[in-house]
Amino acid sequence: MKKNISILFFLLMAFTNVIANNNNDTVYTYYDAARNKYLLNGNELKYTPVKASESSSGIYSGGTYASKVITEKESQELVQLFKAALANTKAQTGKNIKTNTAVEINVGNKKISFMLKAAAAINISLNNFLKQLIKN
Repeated sequence: MKKNISILFFLLMAFTNVIANNNNDTVYTYYDAARNKYLLNGNELKYTPVKASESSSGIYSGGTYASKVITEKESQELVQLFKAALANTKAQTGKNIKTNTAVEINVGNKKISFMLKAAAAINISLNNFLKQLIKN
């Protein structure tokens, strides 16, 4: 229990540093269940799909690479979702199973990584918003 509290304290301290720093210094990365990659850097959102040769089936492809500039409002909403995912430890898991997703938050040379449960509401919200933004 004390170890979990120490880890939580460390994450909260890192989270505080993330908030304190300008979001332009922060890069947010989300890997969906198929391991397609969404990367937010400032107002630029990039989608890097899994290639068929990289997929577990050898057949699945995540589609076409996309990069777009999103609005400041969209960027702020997305950052808030990433921060909510970090704060929601009940939505996180240590199990790297296919349906779970992965999140990385990089601030300078500091990196916070965690997995989200597939059925967690914050994961579903983050996934849906990213898909919506990259399609529009």
